[in-house]
Amino acid sequence: MFFKLRALLFLLFLFSSSSFLFAQIPNAGFENWTNGNPDDWVTDNIPAIPPFFPGAYPVTQSTDKYSGSSSAKLEVFDMGDGSTLGGWIWSTFPINQRYGSLTGYYKFVPHSTGDVLSINVVVFQGSYIFGAYGSGEWETNTAASSYTQFSIPITYDSTNTPDSAWIWILVEDVSENASAGGYAIIDDLAFGGSVGVDGELNGTPETFSLKQNYPNPFNPSTTIEYSIPKESFVELKVFDMLGREVSTLVNEIKPVGTYKINFNASDLTSGIYIAKLTAGNFTESFKMTLMK
Repeated sequence: MFFKLRALLFLLFLFSSSSFLFAQIPNAGFENWTNGNPDDWVTDNIPAIPPFFPGAYPVTQSTDKYSGSSSAKLEVFDMGDGSTLGGWIWSTFPINQRYGSLTGYYKFVPHSTGDVLSINVVVFQGSYIFGAYGSGEWETNTAASSYTQFSIPITYDSTNTPDSAWIWILVEDVSENASAGGYAIIDDLAFGGSVGVDGELNGTPETFSLKQNYPNPFNPSTTIEYSIPKESFVELKVFDMLGREVSTLVNEIKPVGTYKINFNASDLTSGIYIAKLTAGNFTESFKMTLMK
């Protein structure tokens, strides 16, 4: 379980107040704002103190939405003294099950090659985030001019059921000579499917299926989800565009269920790869893009 250092700087403050605890993801569509901040979320907006400080507002309400009436815009803010401030938001709130993923929609318009959008989710019990039961993180530096869905698998290190969740979203310029101007727009956050203690998604599927990997494009890992409605011998393999097998992810008899498999391509070169599922008489495949 690893967290970026910048996120850890705010953990003590996060748990110093209980006023941010809500059921499910609070204000998940960023529809409600008060005094320039999204309700139930903490931002790094710094109020103006005339005449000494004009204020810094890297997080703003946007009408460029995926649905509803508004969204949250996070940008790399020019502090006016040669430095920049990356926009971030976070919220912590109660949950009552082992969710399988965090999903949402985003736009990302980088200003420089150093601009990065990152999202972290942690599930835990009580206030002991350092003893987290599960977590997931996702990061991109690839521009997305239209709304694109992200899906972050939550990986569990415990069989216990968490009672709290923490979501952190950040856009920043990580280059040595950081510049302002890059931004991201976030909307419609949600949790997806619950996960059993054995890593199998809860519920009984009615048909064979193989879902497109997420995220896609990816670097260097991605998640592949498949379902089988009856016990079957399952093969899930990855091939390059020349038809050469590069990885075997599953090669065994599996009981009825829906499964998530992580594919790590750190030892492969950038390009298009094909994931192929064979289960009984069912065969399905899709293309996925590795971008390093």
